[in-house]
Amino acid sequence: MTDRRERQRQKPRIRGNLQQKAQSEQPDSNSETPPGGQGKTGGTGSGGRGGWLAAAAVAVAAVAIGAFTVFGGAGGGGDTITEAESQSRIESHQALLASPGLPVRLVGADEVDDAIASMPDNVSQEAREEIREQINQGGLQLAWVTLWDTHAEDGDILRFESTSSIPIEVMALNARTTFAIPYPADGQVLVTGVKDGGGGITIALESGAASIAWPTMAPGDQLLLPITPGF
Repeated sequence: MTDRRERQRQKPRIRGNLQQKAQSEQPDSNSETPPGGQGKTGGTGSGGRGGWLAAAAVAVAAVAIGAFTVFGGAGGGGDTITEAESQSRIESHQALLASPGLPVRLVGADEVDDAIASMPDNVSQEAREEIREQINQGGLQLAWVTLWDTHAEDGDILRFESTSSIPIEVMALNARTTFAIPYPADGQVLVTGVKDGGGGITIALESGAASIAWPTMAPGDQLLLPITPGF
C-alpha cells in the first residue's frame, strides 16, 4: 500500500515534466523574422547580389498589398495617394519588370566630369574619385536618370544601389533633377525608400522619352529598377 501511494504521488510530477518538455520544444512565436524584401538596407552585404535581388522581388508583392492601407487615404499630412493611382503605379512597375528595362542614356566619355558633379552632395569626394578611377579602368559605366517628386515636395529620399559601385541617395524635388548612377552589368538597380516626408515616398523616373510613376514606398521598402542602354 505504501508503495502504491508513493507511485500515485509521483504521477503528476511526471506529467508536468513531459508538458514542460513539450512546451520547450515549441517554436518561439515571438521571434522576429524579417519580412521578405522589406528590411532596412543593411541586409544587402553578406547575402550578396542574389540575396537582395530575391528580397526585392518579394517586396514587389509586399508593396502591392500594403499600398492601399498605408497610402490609400489622406494620412497625417504630406502626400495624398488614391487607391486608383496607387494601383496604376504598381501595374506600371510590374510592366517594367516584365520588359527589358527602362531605357537609359549612358554617360559618354566627354560627360564623365559633368556626371560625377551631378551626384548629390552626400556622395563624398573620396567616393567620386573612386568612381572616376573605376571608369578610367573600364570597370564602370554611368547612366543618366531624371527623378522628381510627383506630389508634395516634402523631403522624400531614395537610395539607388547595385553591385557595380557605391549607393547614391537623392532627395526628390518637384523640379526634375537629372543625375548619374552607376550602370550595373546585370542591369538591375535596387531602389530603397530612405525617408518619407508624409503620405508615402512619391516619385517618378525618366530617361529620354521613357518615364514611370514609381510605386509609392515607405522607408525600408525595396524595389528593383531594371535599366537597359537606350539611346
